[in-house]
Amino acid sequence: MTRAHFQQFYVQPDNVHNDRFVLDGEEFIHAARVLRMKTGDAIEAVDGQGNLYSGKIISMSSKELVAGIYEQQLNAGEPKLYLTLAQAVPKGSNFDLVVEKGTEIGISAFQPVITARSIVSPEARGNRWGKKALVAMKQCGRSRCPDILPPLDFTAALELYTRDLLIIAHESHAETRTDLDKRIASATRVTLFIGPEGGFTAEEFARALQFGALPMNLGPRRLRSETAGLVAAIKILDMARELE
Repeated sequence: MTRAHFQQFYVQPDNVHNDRFVLDGEEFIHAARVLRMKTGDAIEAVDGQGNLYSGKIISMSSKELVAGIYEQQLNAGEPKLYLTLAQAVPKGSNFDLVVEKGTEIGISAFQPVITARSIVSPEARGNRWGKKALVAMKQCGRSRCPDILPPLDFTAALELYTRDLLIIAHESHAETRTDLDKRIASATRVTLFIGPEGGFTAEEFARALQFGALPMNLGPRRLRSETAGLVAAIKILDMARELE
């Protein structure tokens, strides 16, 4: 099995003890009953906080396995650019897809935003999105689980992320690709704003520009909100050389 296809498990940080870690619950069941792993097998686990542990199973019981750690890597699989996706939540389960695929491509945090034209309340969905992010983190080879942040209204989000490089997806204005390349290449933190299906209002767009946000045009075709967030994130990560 190549490293790129090696199964990663999630280990709770409290279950890491010096030179060993313990898998229990669903992760243990998957290892023992689905993959039929046994003592002596190599195993990898991530704690969602940026640590990748490579080890070997040294004991197993009916409820847990213990692995001895022989290597620990920090921020394995993580992009250097910290990208926050601040998005108005689309209807249905479409934001589940945004969280899952956004985690795979390298988004570091998801900030649900309430805008004038929002049609979905993002309340009480954080736990579900957190589980989606955790599963995607394991699948794609990352070691840090993206943050799922409490919802904010649009202006509050602009105020909170004012120290980041702010980018807003909008069809009517855009910085040149060269200008965006230069700004993103030198940034360490970017917050990307994506509107609801009806788009940002003229007042919201003007407010974002007042906060120094750079507009980004996503092309000649009209994109659904969930598509726009992923397309824009990919463009930003590509400009930051995170997809090479």
